[in-house]
Amino acid sequence: MIAETQPHKNIMIDSYIEVTGESALVEQVNTYRADLSISVRATTTDNAISEAGALRDDCIRVLKSSGIAPQEMSEGGSAIWQPWFWKKAKPGQERSFRILIACSEAKRLYGALDALQPIFEHQRYTLSVSMLAPQFESSDDARSAAHTAAIANARKKAELIAMEAKVRLSRVNQIEELGACGGDDWGFGGMRAAGGPPMADDQPVYVELEGAKRVSTLRYRVRFGIAAA
Repeated sequence: MIAETQPHKNIMIDSYIEVTGESALVEQVNTYRADLSISVRATTTDNAISEAGALRDDCIRVLKSSGIAPQEMSEGGSAIWQPWFWKKAKPGQERSFRILIACSEAKRLYGALDALQPIFEHQRYTLSVSMLAPQFESSDDARSAAHTAAIANARKKAELIAMEAKVRLSRVNQIEELGACGGDDWGFGGMRAAGGPPMADDQPVYVELEGAKRVSTLRYRVRFGIAAA
């Protein structure tokens, strides 16, 4: 866009070219997150509360022994209710707890979740796991490089416009960050087998994935001054 400010008495016209520059910022996953819902069905409210509390404590002990650090776990709340379909069929209450896990390694997280399975063999105990969107971050160097690339992209656009208008670019008058867009879509890279000797037929083989990546678009509005060619 080429524009001119309105002239005033004794003030020269200020002409400029304004464009939007973009670049891609690649962010790597740094935290995998899981939401664990632990529930117990019992005949009375007191039994539901006591059993669910004991089950919660057992889960925390197993998670810790499986490599999940205390600071990687947090409380997610609790609830107690009587499902509507029990009211006529049978008496009872259900009590639930939630544990939130934020772990930097997917392998360690999945191993800890697998270790919980034996605790829930009882038909009145239920474990529900929801994998939440991971958290991403980029290094200062990567963000700085993306910023530089966006300004370079803006200059390239402005130079094309200046060429058509038969003017030349002068200094940068203004840079406005428009923020990142996109970044909601993310995915994993290629698959590779974890190192180590082959596992027995009855043992699970954990297959690692390269770290998840997310690509956001950085956008800047840049205003270049112009002069006669």
